[in-house]
Amino acid sequence: MPLIPDRMLDDVQARTDIVELIGRYVPLKRSGRHFKALCPFHKERSPSFMVNTDKQIFHCFGCGVGGNVFSFLMQHDRLTFPEAVRQLADHLGVRLPEHDTTPTERAHQRLAPLLEDACRYFERVLLDPVHGQAARAYLQHRGVSDAARQQFRLGLARAGWSHVVSAAQAKGVTPQQLEAAGLAIQGKSGWYDRFRDRLIFPIVDVRGRVVGFGGRGLSPDQQPKYLNSPETELYTKGRHLFGLAQAKEAIAARKTAIIVEGYFDCVVLASAGLAEVVSPLGTALTDEQARLLKRYADRVILAFDPDAAGEQATLRGIDVLVESGLEVSIAQLPVDIDPDEYVQAHGVDRLRAVFGQSIGIFDFLAAIAAKRFPTRTIEGRVNAAQFVLPTVARVPDAMLRSEYVRLLAERLRLDESAVGAELAKVAPRSALTLGRRTRSAAPVASPGAERLLTALVVDDPVRLSMVRQHLAFEDIQDPGLRRILERISQVQAHESLTTTQVVSRLTEEGHGPAVSALVELAQSVDSPSEAMEECVRRLRSTARQRRRTMLQAKIQTAQAAGHEQEVERLLRELQYMLVEDQQVSTG
Repeated sequence: MPLIPDRMLDDVQARTDIVELIGRYVPLKRSGRHFKALCPFHKERSPSFMVNTDKQIFHCFGCGVGGNVFSFLMQHDRLTFPEAVRQLADHLGVRLPEHDTTPTERAHQRLAPLLEDACRYFERVLLDPVHGQAARAYLQHRGVSDAARQQFRLGLARAGWSHVVSAAQAKGVTPQQLEAAGLAIQGKSGWYDRFRDRLIFPIVDVRGRVVGFGGRGLSPDQQPKYLNSPETELYTKGRHLFGLAQAKEAIAARKTAIIVEGYFDCVVLASAGLAEVVSPLGTALTDEQARLLKRYADRVILAFDPDAAGEQATLRGIDVLVESGLEVSIAQLPVDIDPDEYVQAHGVDRLRAVFGQSIGIFDFLAAIAAKRFPTRTIEGRVNAAQFVLPTVARVPDAMLRSEYVRLLAERLRLDESAVGAELAKVAPRSALTLGRRTRSAAPVASPGAERLLTALVVDDPVRLSMVRQHLAFEDIQDPGLRRILERISQVQAHESLTTTQVVSRLTEEGHGPAVSALVELAQSVDSPSEAMEECVRRLRSTARQRRRTMLQAKIQTAQAAGHEQEVERLLRELQYMLVEDQQVSTG
């Protein structure tokens, strides 16, 4: 989409009442001039989520999340910035510039109606009193409730060769269009349906739009047992997760996702009340799927089938998920029983207990290594360590990696320093640098004068002129605070903005939590002018002390090198600085 003019962003924000917006999601109670609530982004018993009506921002003192109306929607509804702006603009009736369509958007415009019509057709066939009777009985036998059938929009492709093709042609849709959508195939005798005599599981994107289908064979001898849509302009293997559109709210609420292997696992567990379940669509977990989950979850439980294939899928999944910064644990299901079979046999409470007792990746890997290698011998123990280390190398947290090395050496009776040396030789398959996201850590965490000064400038950007008179941006040592001050200076140089507009600009550029925390800090100061003067005085004194120390180090270096003229020049500069400091202290 084209860049939305700042004036239009300001208009949308100015016309949006942040109290009314957030009040749609959480009950707000007045607290002095502002409002408070239980934070919608983390669990808490006492309200630490505050809405500042003066600055039109929110901030949680418990988890550090903060920002303006746009960032609230981005956080709560998992929207991009342009999506949040457009959603508010549509609500207000503000007309924004028409956005340029990307190839993907054009593909959606062309193919999405065909896929939606096909989905509705499959749903109607499943509900047909005659054609869908056996399939509905089968779903009931497998433990799929009517509510889950509707939620996942399950359908049925009839036996026969061209029911979909004929129904589409009756509406003026060509076989070539159906082929582009992955619904038809051209054979020697003409066009025929890709999905025949199969239960249909619609594959939808995170916004709930149909992008493809999965079909489960109904005949015992039907091969393959499962058939997915081919890759199209809308559907790419490894970019979507089955069930995520239905599960994302539950996952976001619990910060935990359960990954199962198949369509039925996902639908049956949802029928039983486990809403946070997704499936990787019959493919090995990909980096894109892990990043998609990372938008909603901090933790993932892998619950693949407890067979050899499931073990391999679990090992591959651990590497991908760990590398993306997710905390991973593995459910220990009994052998020869899938998750959907387990919940039908033992009930959802027993299955939840199994998930609650999931083991960490280290214990899982160590157990697999012990099965595969004879750890009674030195060679076996070394091989077991070499099996575990590639996954340990993918863990972003350095302290956690170190602890895994210690545990591995202890369990296998190996020298810890040697295991650490071997770890250093192991290179992760990709160079992702996504650290574990901890909501409690705000981007700005430096205490003292720098933080308070920046807070006071954010609260009233006019105060920046006082900073510029006495300090250089280089005098601010915290890089996050320095970037905020520099950005305010850049904005103020081109246009005069209100405090709310400056806060909005900074929030849009990713400084939301930091800025909201700084505003709250500034609001707690009784005498902002005196506080500002004291901050400038302290920082100026610290900066001059730092420059004196640097000058003295340069003088020593020049003396050691025998550069007499350079020594004299630096001594004059140091003497001038000392005289100036004395004048400042006496004046």
